[in-house]
Amino acid sequence: MRAVGYSFEAALADLIDNSIAAGARTINVRFSVAGDPYVAIVDDGHGMWPDELTAAMRHGSRNPVLQRDSMDLGRFGLGLKTASLSQCRTLSVVSWRDGALSARRWDLDYVAHRADWMLLDVPDAATLPHVNELLQSLPGVVPCRGPDARDLHGLG
Repeated sequence: MRAVGYSFEAALADLIDNSIAAGARTINVRFSVAGDPYVAIVDDGHGMWPDELTAAMRHGSRNPVLQRDSMDLGRFGLGLKTASLSQCRTLSVVSWRDGALSARRWDLDYVAHRADWMLLDVPDAATLPHVNELLQSLPGVVPCRGPDARDLHGLG
């Protein structure tokens, strides 16, 4: 999956498209190269309930024949995960909707260690970079961060 061939720019564009499809009016791209480098997209889109977030993090989560909004360029439910994990080893998505903060994480090192694709909850989501910005701009989503500087931890 990491060898799909996304450039950094194409991966970032795919993630920004997700924000547009979620009705975001404001989309901020944040990054840091110090410490644990990351890239984060913070938007004011409609956000997701915890079960919607879990479904969105599932690979192939959408039926390609279902009717989509005219602003939605995604078709197969792979863009968020494929774009992100082509650039980083850890993808965290934090979402705020109607007072519920939820977060899920794909960690490729954990997957390799366990030899199992296990989606992780993120109990410390409120401590991740830019989550305070998310909470101030309700609602919205902050995709992707992770601890691997070599792989741009956190495009997503």
